[in-house]
Amino acid sequence: MTNNKKTFYHRPKTNQSTSPTVRWIFVILGWLFFVLGIIGALLPVMPTAPFILLAAGCWARSSRRFHFWLINHKYFGKYVRDWEAHRAVPLYAKWLATIMMSISTAMLFYRLPADMMWMAWLVAATCSGVAIYLFRLPNASKIV
Repeated sequence: MTNNKKTFYHRPKTNQSTSPTVRWIFVILGWLFFVLGIIGALLPVMPTAPFILLAAGCWARSSRRFHFWLINHKYFGKYVRDWEAHRAVPLYAKWLATIMMSISTAMLFYRLPADMMWMAWLVAATCSGVAIYLFRLPNASKIV
């Protein structure tokens, strides 16, 4: 007989606020960010990871149950655990984010009129900074 019961990974310590109002605000923000992350998983123009990590951060400060659910989630749990434990991002995610930012920035340079080109350069500088930041983080797959 096989045991089909799901085993949970771990129960992290949370830094919950003592104010009920602040906790409710964080719960609501957590759900907002989680929904945006799901939309980002379905649409190529929106990122997923930042919203899921923001949801985890909000829920860590407001709801042990939601935070526990997210860090043990079938699809997002490993990424949240890697981020919370080691501030690590998988190498493929770094490359994917950099390629998507490059394509988006190139489209701005192609589509914006000449008088708005400053905006494309601002986005290019921001995306370059984000890419540099991402590649300075440890790779999640190398963390044991």
